[in-house]
Amino acid sequence: MQSFLSKIAQVYCARESDAMLDYCFIFPNKRSGTFFRKFLTEHTPAGQPMIEPEVTTISDFIAEFSDKIEASRYDLLFTLYNEYNRLTDEIEDFDRFVFWGDMLINDFNDVDKYMVDAHELFANVKHLKEINSDYLTDEQKQIINEYWGENLPLGSSERFWTHVTNDGEPHKNRDDFMKLWQVLAPLYDNFRTSLANRGLCYSGMQYREAADNLKHLTRDDIPYSRVVIVGFNVLSIAEVKIFERLRNLGIADFYWDLNFPEFIRETNSAVHFVKKYIKKFPSRYDLNQEPVTTLPEIEIVGVPSNVGQVKLIGRMLEHMAADGTVSNPANAIDTAVVLPSEELFIELLHSLPPVYTSVNITMGYPLKLTPMAALLRNIVSMHLRAKKIRGEWCFFHEDIKDVISHSLLTAIAGKSCEAIKEYLNVNRLFTAPAKDIRERFPELSTIFYPVDDLKEAGKVFEYTLSLIQFIDDGLQHTADDKERHALEHGFLTRYRQSVEQLARVAAKYNITMKENTFFHLIERTVSGESVNFIGEPLNGLQIMGVLETRALDFDNIIIPSMNERIFPRKHYTRSFIPDLLRRCYGMATIEFQECIYSYYFYRLISRASHVTLLYDARTTGARSSEMSRYLYQLLYLYPDGNVRHRNAFFDIPATGRNKPLEIKKSPDIMSRINRYLASSDEKRYLSPSSINCYINCPLQFYLQYVCDLYIDDDIVDYMDESTLGTIVHRVAELSYKRCRGDKPEIKITSELLDSLMNEKVELERLITRSINEVYNKLPNSSPNPDSEYVNDTPLFGQALVIGRTIVHFMKKLFELEKQWTPFYFVEGEKKYRCAYKLNDEVTVNLTSTIDRIDRIVDNNIERVRIVDYKTGGDNTDVKDFVNLFEKTDSNKRAKAVLQLFIYSNVYAIKNNYHGPLQPMLYCFRQFSINGIQPVKIAKEPLTDYLIYNDEFKKRLSAKLSDLFNPEIPFTPNPHSDTCKYCKFKLICGQAVEN
Repeated sequence: MQSFLSKIAQVYCARESDAMLDYCFIFPNKRSGTFFRKFLTEHTPAGQPMIEPEVTTISDFIAEFSDKIEASRYDLLFTLYNEYNRLTDEIEDFDRFVFWGDMLINDFNDVDKYMVDAHELFANVKHLKEINSDYLTDEQKQIINEYWGENLPLGSSERFWTHVTNDGEPHKNRDDFMKLWQVLAPLYDNFRTSLANRGLCYSGMQYREAADNLKHLTRDDIPYSRVVIVGFNVLSIAEVKIFERLRNLGIADFYWDLNFPEFIRETNSAVHFVKKYIKKFPSRYDLNQEPVTTLPEIEIVGVPSNVGQVKLIGRMLEHMAADGTVSNPANAIDTAVVLPSEELFIELLHSLPPVYTSVNITMGYPLKLTPMAALLRNIVSMHLRAKKIRGEWCFFHEDIKDVISHSLLTAIAGKSCEAIKEYLNVNRLFTAPAKDIRERFPELSTIFYPVDDLKEAGKVFEYTLSLIQFIDDGLQHTADDKERHALEHGFLTRYRQSVEQLARVAAKYNITMKENTFFHLIERTVSGESVNFIGEPLNGLQIMGVLETRALDFDNIIIPSMNERIFPRKHYTRSFIPDLLRRCYGMATIEFQECIYSYYFYRLISRASHVTLLYDARTTGARSSEMSRYLYQLLYLYPDGNVRHRNAFFDIPATGRNKPLEIKKSPDIMSRINRYLASSDEKRYLSPSSINCYINCPLQFYLQYVCDLYIDDDIVDYMDESTLGTIVHRVAELSYKRCRGDKPEIKITSELLDSLMNEKVELERLITRSINEVYNKLPNSSPNPDSEYVNDTPLFGQALVIGRTIVHFMKKLFELEKQWTPFYFVEGEKKYRCAYKLNDEVTVNLTSTIDRIDRIVDNNIERVRIVDYKTGGDNTDVKDFVNLFEKTDSNKRAKAVLQLFIYSNVYAIKNNYHGPLQPMLYCFRQFSINGIQPVKIAKEPLTDYLIYNDEFKKRLSAKLSDLFNPEIPFTPNPHSDTCKYCKFKLICGQAVEN
């Protein structure tokens, strides 16, 4: 079917080809004008020179009748902001003003486009109860009645003001509304005056001025002998007045597109506007269009995701090229993908089949959706939460991780990003000095320069522009995905332009900040800008937004995101002018906006041959994605239409947890396991912790100790149990070691313990240094870096509270240990490695770090004690010996006691010791309740590990022999409650009990 624009071009080429030099064709947008030029070329008779008329948009045409230039968004916002502050007592921060500043400009724009008397509309609230429909002039009532096609509802204004005037109880929101409303009239006047004095205007102001100016112009004042107005649908009052004047001057010709099936014309609310215009502004020539009586072939497809829709579009385009629906994929000008939501744009570009070698994009993409905007949000958060600690700017660890996890930075400096993450985790840094990060990771130093004064515009703008340049330069040097990086370069260029323009205008208008920062200003102001893609409309597959489709026709149309609130888009009341007042004054309302989109939709699909409409069909919990009302209309109001509805599904492999993960021991895996054998050249050592891990869950052992897969602990803003335990171990070790000095051992007496308790300053110094080393991660301030750690920076906050708790722990320890005096402290934090024979075939490498070794004489029997410090809730009572290796119904497995038995064996092997060895658990949290209790097995105190050691070695050998058995796979522990806190629970598939 011949397109609407092609038909107009054909008629004018046939009837007016010699006279068109002085004609002007006006279109709703540039794209439709470009297509019209193409059709003029096609319909110009062969051999006849083409006389090309002026082709322009309505906004450019109107600008010819105004002596003012349309100002940029930033100029409008800053001008309005300054005028607003002159009228109010309190100076508003600009970044807070931006949102409703845009709203006010839109309202003023509507006031002028609909030729409303602003003083009447914004009249003082105190007198507004006098308003009723008779307050409007006869001319206003006539325009409104013609425009809306109905009489103005009497009393509407009175009912409105009954709700907003303050006749009853005080109401803060209502009072604030009235206070603001009283400012709107003078703000409107001052805003327009300020712009006009500089030769500037906003769009509506220009429309109003053009409408007023045209009243006084004659036909000779118009630079065109004919003005042909094409493809409009719903007009503003200013446009109506302009078109009326051109018609009355006898130089206007109008063409309206209403070639819909009759059943749509009868039910579509937007159509009555166009019907009125056809009568009011008739066409000079009959186009003799072939009437559209039925809908085209339409397929409605439900897809359970946004990404799924995009991927399906790629597949559809591929099939359309293969079956000839798209005759020339290299120049698929007859095919359009229309995007109601810009969010799918980037993914769509990367889902297009390679056969479509030429693609034209004509749409706007919001800067707030670009990767740079997302990165800047993370960086802004990092700077706003930065704080000075001991004179240095420090960033919060979560903010740093958010920044370095962004795709732009990982593409530029992936290794440095991973290194920073590892640095934070290994050192358990809650906050990290900015200087330290810059020095350690210079590749990303640009990101981590602190901005000392966030209210200083120059510093913030300079920092932001350096960020953009850094990202842009970095992407140019990456080898992967050049096409994607070219797109990012376009985004970054537009972002840079917006920030530079904002910087210039902020300086020009002398904008200062009070409470908030220029980072907020950049983020909120630039987020309202768009990247405008303008390609060559006459080549390639067409990708466009809904507004860009006006007056255009395509054979093949694909529209995703056909969900309610997306298409039609939900129009929120972002206006200071309530809908009822808008209706009373003939201005556009929410319903009005929605009916326009109804016209766009049905006009677009009516002339097509194939239409595919996709929607998000996901249902999650109580929320479901609802189809657009247009889809329901096609399915149920037009049942005779050629409409097919189906759901698309994707074959996604099931990832259920019915069968837990099982790892068979392949030759490669066995070679990795055998590194723990004493005979291996590549020696790895089993520790008590790794053995406990294997007994707990063989699969976890495989992931952590065979595959070397580690999942970092989350960094928390408090001292966790592990860190507290490390500090207590350190303080206990140093307390006795400094008494021993260089001697092999020292005799501990009651007097010495009293001395340790009374040396408060020395004890607190040990604790301070240990906390600064382990928790605060402060550098060693000792002149000799290889000597004992020294940093006496005073503790504060939580660290100070924890320090006092450790003082209590240590004093209680010294007090309780008097019961065994005299005893001999031998060593603390002693590390041993040895070969341990499991059986005649297998000997493994063991390593152990024993917290403390001492000697004690009890009942004339000397024995060595192996002491393990615990700050957790470990139990010293073991129900029976089996409980060391297996969890019983009522008891957790005695992991701490099993560790002590391993320590005892390693000590005996390394020191060739055959005397009594007593394993001891010092549970600091139980000191005040139970004191220091011996380990008990079956309620009997354990004074010598040899009593149970044969059975222990037998069971341990059996367990570890399974590890080296290639026939026994790695499986999860059947006691699934042990999985609750496992870092690998999302990998293995084992069910986890709540």
